[in-house]
Amino acid sequence: MKASSLLALLLFAACSLLDPELPMGSPRKDENQNGQADNQGPLLPGRKDTTIYVSAITFPATYDWQRDTAYGNVACTLKVFKGAVPVLTLPAGPANGISASPHRNHLLGSTLFNEYSDLKGTWVKQDGRSIASWPEAELLQGLLLKDGILHTIGIEMKSKGFTYRRNGQVAMKIEMGQVFGSFSMDSYGPTGALYEDRGSVCFAYQTVVDGMSSVYMVRDGVSELLASSPSADYLDVRQIEGVVAQAYNDGGVSMLKYGNNFIDIRGGESLSWSSAGLVIYNGMPSVVGTYKGLGGSGFGIGSVGAVRNVGSNVDYFYTDGKRYKYIDLTDPEWDYSFFFNRHCACLVGGDLAYVLTPRNPALDPYLAYRGKKLKYAMHGFLSGVSVVTEE
Repeated sequence: MKASSLLALLLFAACSLLDPELPMGSPRKDENQNGQADNQGPLLPGRKDTTIYVSAITFPATYDWQRDTAYGNVACTLKVFKGAVPVLTLPAGPANGISASPHRNHLLGSTLFNEYSDLKGTWVKQDGRSIASWPEAELLQGLLLKDGILHTIGIEMKSKGFTYRRNGQVAMKIEMGQVFGSFSMDSYGPTGALYEDRGSVCFAYQTVVDGMSSVYMVRDGVSELLASSPSADYLDVRQIEGVVAQAYNDGGVSMLKYGNNFIDIRGGESLSWSSAGLVIYNGMPSVVGTYKGLGGSGFGIGSVGAVRNVGSNVDYFYTDGKRYKYIDLTDPEWDYSFFFNRHCACLVGGDLAYVLTPRNPALDPYLAYRGKKLKYAMHGFLSGVSVVTEE
């Protein structure tokens, strides 16, 4: 399991789904970074219709946010920047019902969504305005706004299932089951387990009853049983380009089923995949994740009988379907910076834009893109980056 995914699970278990303390504390292995970016070109995209947005959380100058002695209960400020220009400023903290945790802030395009939960329930806000709430305390695995309707998937503490909601109202509640995807999984985008495909809001999940694994596809709230098996271990299920893809292991054999077709993802040998997700890469259904075989193990892309090795220390992987970049959090060059989660990077025209916050409080956080840096003078950290391409 990735260190980043482990951290999220530890936070989930420790905070009882209440808004957690700031996840700073002692330095951890997965907070440094290697952006694999080019060393040439301007900082921001050359096309006039493409803009980079950055989210940040700032604190009073006297507060040591890295130690966080107030355990997340300090007043702070959320900000969104359009390039270098602040376009949104929100008072945050428990008194305002807005979380300062980078794991609960989701910058989607130019819009900042914030999830907050306490003993009274869960609230979701869009640019500081409450758009949904419910009495159960949940940690979101997916969030998507489409045609004015907020879609969410959340899990409750000690729950073995999940709840799919529309504008806070229960649309589907699975008492025993696991949704595929999250905000941290490599094959899913910034909206997490929820995504749009061919105009439909989609997600998939699996249940295990009496040893029988069953997988389901959900489109616009309508659930469809795809398959049941007593032996298959499903890695990921999702709809891609209108066709359902399933990645699973069965009897020690890794399989990729795309519609009615089976695709060899074993690289011509007895490779097996784990922690793998489904994507389209170079026009072909593929898996992205960890593999092992007689020749060793690694992280890579598997499709049509070939495996492209990406590396052995990949913490976050980004692809636009044709190109990929990755974050290797073991690189000592970034040993003294925070990189909180995959919201802290995105692809811009095939190049990686990412935000880093130096541990040294005397140094400014910055946006890095194509070998250039844009610094932000603040007492706090950068929590996300996204790109918007205007029509």
